[in-house]
Amino acid sequence: MQNGNPEPASDRIPFWETEAFAGLLASAERPFYLYDLGLIRERAERLRNWLDPSILVYYAVKANPNPDLLRAMAAWTDGADVSSGGELAAALKAGFSPERIHFAGPGKTDAELRFAVRAGIGAISVESPNELDRLEAAAFAEHRIADASVRVNPSLLIRAFAIKMGGKSSAFGTDEERLPEMLDLFGRMPHVRPRGIHVYAGTQCLDAEALAANFRQTADIVRGTLAGGKTPLLRLVNFGGGFGVPYHEGQTELDAASACAALNAEWAGLKKELNPADAPVAVLELGRWLTAQAGLYAARVVDVKSSRGRDYAVLEGGMNHHLAASGNFGQVIRKNFRAANLSRPAGAETVEVTAVGPLCTSIDVMGDRIRLAKPEIGDWIGIYDSGAYAYSASPLLFLSHPRPDEYAADPDGAVRRLSRLPESGAADW
Repeated sequence: MQNGNPEPASDRIPFWETEAFAGLLASAERPFYLYDLGLIRERAERLRNWLDPSILVYYAVKANPNPDLLRAMAAWTDGADVSSGGELAAALKAGFSPERIHFAGPGKTDAELRFAVRAGIGAISVESPNELDRLEAAAFAEHRIADASVRVNPSLLIRAFAIKMGGKSSAFGTDEERLPEMLDLFGRMPHVRPRGIHVYAGTQCLDAEALAANFRQTADIVRGTLAGGKTPLLRLVNFGGGFGVPYHEGQTELDAASACAALNAEWAGLKKELNPADAPVAVLELGRWLTAQAGLYAARVVDVKSSRGRDYAVLEGGMNHHLAASGNFGQVIRKNFRAANLSRPAGAETVEVTAVGPLCTSIDVMGDRIRLAKPEIGDWIGIYDSGAYAYSASPLLFLSHPRPDEYAADPDGAVRRLSRLPESGAADW
């Protein structure tokens, strides 16, 4: 498996590199996000072509829950991965089939469990014995049978994940060595039907070999379950996701085609050991890889200044709009997102400048000593790779600045303003 020269996920030219983009810059009234839906669709189609048909692609709603984008994803993917009652409601409203929704997360409330049971979703990922007890109570109260998967915290630590959620002490899932105890509990739960295994060991991985090792580990956990005689559990195997994108200089593109080939191979071997009468399926849950590189954040320059030898461009929006670009969303060492002065022609001479937001905090830095075409007041500065974990992952209410707008470039090139998330950040349920 080679990580060099990976097959591209899309051949489409991003909308912000077309002449039509100038019209949006001229009409925009405030900072905005732009999502190129044609790019997202091409990535989803290419992923589908790389994968075995019995491996379902679920969209991780947490990556970008914009209601209009969700409606598109309901058509371009096989299902949804949700992590709250609000995300579940949004996925249902967007048109995702309840049977193709997987609900994971370590802090599900009793109300959320009842809502999930009532909706009849495909799998509720159980993260602890206590949660299994509460799911049984919720299903009993709703006079329903709940379908559940067991989330496993694997024993192997995959170091290539930027954010590691398995292979160590974790709030997520049941430790692999305690899985037999967890499975035995289902025998005392008449209203919960065990259906699958769920492993999500980490995220933002750029190494196809590491992803292959993670898939192999999940398959081995399933085989151990089969050896223990827990065959009724295994209709669904959720391999998690973790496909990363290169945000920063020096990072290389993930060879996603090779990662998919590795998953196909693991699943082909494992499926032979499962009961074909159960029509077993695998799930790959992806959010960032589908949407991040299809998004752009843009904010105008409201001031330029120098201070003790450093030049600054002060932007109309900052970490309140895009927390990840400020380096305050999971980064251990702050690194700059790729950025450009959108108001200046490509190839213009660049200068070193620090781009900061409008907030009253020194951590509101959107680009530390980056190279940009010389910014002037009124110029638009764009931050690339902003289609995931951006708008909805940011402290939008901090200092009460206006929220940014969100636009979509449809596959045919038409641009439209998108619906806003509710002020609570979640749909009513």
